[in-house]
Amino acid sequence: MMNDNKNKVDHRSITLTTLSPIHIGCDEDYVPTNFVIEDDLLHYLDTAVLVDVLNDKQRRELGACHTLDVIQRFFKSNRKVLAPLASHIVGVASEIAQAYENRAGQSDNENQFQIARTAYHPIDFSPYLPGSSLKGSIRTAWLDALNSGKPLQQMAEKSKETNHALQQRLLEYTAGKFENDPLRHLHISDAHHEEEPAPTHILYVISKKKRPSEHNTSKLPVILETIPGMLTDAFTGEIRIHLKDKNTLTWQQLCKACNDFYLPQLQAELDHVHLAGILDTQWKEAIKDLLNNELHELGKNCQGFLLRVGRHSGAESVTLNGVRDIKILGKKGSPLTFRSETTEKRFASESKQATGGLLPFGWLWVESCQDEYQYLSIAVRDKLRPYTDTLRDAQRERLEQVEQARTTWLAAIRAGEQKRMEEEEALRREEEVAKAKEAELASMSENMRQIALLRDEIDKRLAMGRKINVSDQFYGGTIKKLALHALENPDWSIEEKNELAAMLEDRAGKLMNLDAKDLRKQLKLATLRGQA
Repeated sequence: MMNDNKNKVDHRSITLTTLSPIHIGCDEDYVPTNFVIEDDLLHYLDTAVLVDVLNDKQRRELGACHTLDVIQRFFKSNRKVLAPLASHIVGVASEIAQAYENRAGQSDNENQFQIARTAYHPIDFSPYLPGSSLKGSIRTAWLDALNSGKPLQQMAEKSKETNHALQQRLLEYTAGKFENDPLRHLHISDAHHEEEPAPTHILYVISKKKRPSEHNTSKLPVILETIPGMLTDAFTGEIRIHLKDKNTLTWQQLCKACNDFYLPQLQAELDHVHLAGILDTQWKEAIKDLLNNELHELGKNCQGFLLRVGRHSGAESVTLNGVRDIKILGKKGSPLTFRSETTEKRFASESKQATGGLLPFGWLWVESCQDEYQYLSIAVRDKLRPYTDTLRDAQRERLEQVEQARTTWLAAIRAGEQKRMEEEEALRREEEVAKAKEAELASMSENMRQIALLRDEIDKRLAMGRKINVSDQFYGGTIKKLALHALENPDWSIEEKNELAAMLEDRAGKLMNLDAKDLRKQLKLATLRGQA
């Protein structure tokens, strides 16, 4: 949309569709102290909650973990407790999940499953595409368009011009005068999800030589988090171009420059004599179909453009045609060589030793489509919808499973908390009863206190549900002894004797295997009451 004022602005909303896995680094990793892997899912943990959920024994165990392998072993062994606490989850390639199962926590595990994270929002952990990454890719394409495949110029001191000098020459600004860089008039926002966050997926990065004669060298496996390809309209953003003068980059020029630079690279990957054969067949055919039809028409009519962003996009995608001079590392001890293309490519893979089913990194379709071309945009969405729905349905299912696990865990926590509160309340009531009893006993005379204590002892035995015989020590040595003491001791008042007689007839009558008449006779209850 154009703003009709002194400084016109071409302001466009854009949608971004991932065509292949994308990883844009954020200098952060998933490390053994903040995740566990279970059921092909990485559960990211907020370590601050561990204090609340671990029991005393587990806290002591964690406190005794002083090395990375021991820490990882602790987390792995307690993952059933920890997984429901995850603040977010990420799908993991099955082979990586199995490797975690087999090797996590072993002392000889060299990288201990350190996993590079893709750029994300710290509030909800959803991935996004930084505007700086998008603009950097556009800048490369625009510089290539301006250069038109020409080699670097020779400087006066017989050396070739530097990258900075090349950019200053092509963009016609002088060193230190960045305000004159015409690309300063191009503003690209960060691209975010509009409704549902894009899922992410953790997989291997593997290298493959471009020529079969060149053997692949053995390297430590690289594992990273990616935004999957084939996610239609995964992100939205905006582009603003301030149209200062006639030399300013326009939307149409931007589309043409990006498509002219990146489209041949994507087509070359799809048709590579050796590497094309190890690409995922379904993905390759789907992308070829789009490039030959809808994306071709949309690109030709400046409704969108290809970009390649993020890590492992390849040196060819970040260097200009004609000036490309890529440093090639040979065998140890051999001199460096420079070529116009790399000797190998890096791919996203579900398997460390994959010989097929590979995907290139970084391909992205950026679109701002006018009404008359919407039918093409809709056709792209329709073709990608099965892939997108599969990815999003899997993510929803994972989230649902985790939510169910969290609900179960929370219910168990609440039940445990309720039980703890009930036990504390029962203990509190018992303490109150004991204190009241203690106060009551303290207020009694010595004789009344003996009656109360005997009543309590009899009640304890009654609670056990078993009666006793007259031969029982408790009857002869305690019950009968107190009754005789009350009869013979002048310190007992009539009131106290009556209280004792009433208690014994009631309580002892229930406890003894003895006829009530015999009980009254043996304990001389009538005499205690002054009736004899």
